[in-house]
Order: sequence, then structure tokens, then C-alpha cells
Amino acid sequence: MKNIEYAIKGLRAPFFKLLNKDKESFLCPICNYAGPFKDKNVRLHAKCPKCGELERARLQYLVLENIFKSIDCSSQSILHIAPENAFRKLFRRKFKTYVSGDLYRKDVDKNFDIQDIPFPDASFDMVFASHVLEYPDDDMKAISEFRRVLRTNGIAVLPIPLVHEKTRDRKDRDKVTRMMHEAGLDYFARFEAVFTKVEIHKSEMYPKEHQLFVYRGGGGEGYPLAVGDGWYSDVVPVCYV
Repeated sequence: MKNIEYAIKGLRAPFFKLLNKDKESFLCPICNYAGPFKDKNVRLHAKCPKCGELERARLQYLVLENIFKSIDCSSQSILHIAPENAFRKLFRRKFKTYVSGDLYRKDVDKNFDIQDIPFPDASFDMVFASHVLEYPDDDMKAISEFRRVLRTNGIAVLPIPLVHEKTRDRKDRDKVTRMMHEAGLDYFARFEAVFTKVEIHKSEMYPKEHQLFVYRGGGGEGYPLAVGDGWYSDVVPVCYV
């Protein structure tokens, strides 16, 4: 059944490409699809019609590719929080030991709160946790836990959505977004307080052919990294022990 589902999914991209031949074309770095991307609500060119990944995943994939150029992961271990399917496959190929975790999901190796990670100190060489630090009550405790479980020379890739100029820590959880921390451009100081070095990778640092920007149709309150009329840069922080 799964093979049939994958085959059907694989046929969607050629049909979409044929029906949208006048749209601007891009190259997905994750699956190597070349052609127009799908719009998602008000976001233009957001979704790859072949693998289904969005702007932020494409940027994160390119950042990871850069990291993998300088390290050999074949004997290393990674902790993957709230695992995305594309990255789960990538990490299982790259690393000797792969461990996934989430608070509630059943498709992971272990359920736990990132404020209290149930692994000893220096258990992993890399932590990948995308868009999770906006949710715990104590995000600094979670960041410190990521640092604690990393070995010497370990790396944590910790993207978080930026929605304001300055970070707003909420007293009560937002009823819609469930966020406790609405990150701003100053949020990276929280990483710098825990890690030895923090590198900031932005959408504009990578080839435009991959379409790594977020279009929000006229902007809106917050989301500070505007690079054009309704277009916004995304950011991936890479933290080094």
C-alpha cells in the first residue's frame, strides 16, 4: 500500500509542472525536483510538489549540507527532536546512531520534555530541533539541556520562528499558536549565553534558485526580516559547543 501511495505522490509533480509551466521555476535541494513550486495560502512558491517540503526545510537542508562538508558523521550520534520525515531519512543515512524524541508523538524512539532530556551528559554529537523552543515554559532550561547532552565539539541546530523585533516571553500560552516565547532578533543571545559560538545562516546567503524566502502577502505585524515587498528571510542558528 505504501509503495502505491509513493508512486501516486511521485506522479503529482510532473502533472503540476505541466499545468503550471508559465510559473517561475526553482530547484528543490532536498529531492532535486526542478520546476514551479506550489503556493501555500498567501505564501508564493512555498512548497515543493514532489517532496512536499517548505521554505524553511529547504534552507535547513542547505545549512546541514554545509555542516556535513566539514565533519564525518559516520561514527557519530544525533538527537532529532520533533522529527521531520525528510531529515529523519537524511540523518539515518549520515549518522551511526539516530535517536528521535518528542513530547507526545508515537513515531519517535522516546517521549520526553526537552526541559528534562533523559540522556546522560555528552551523549550526542549533534542535536537538531526545529521550531520547538517557542513552546516550553522555560526555554533557557531546554537550551541548557541541549548543550548538556552534547559532546565536546558538538553542534546544535536550533531554528526558531522570528516574529518580532524583540522577544516577547508570555505568561500564559497563546491559545492559537501555543507559543510561550515569541522570538525576536535578540533571541540568539540566549544561545550565545550557553554555547561557545553561534553562526546565523539566512536565506539570502544561499542560491536563490532554491526559493528559501517566505512570502506573506503584504507582511503583517512582526516578522522582522523583511527583504522586499512581502518577502521575508528565514534564519537557521548553528550553535557550537
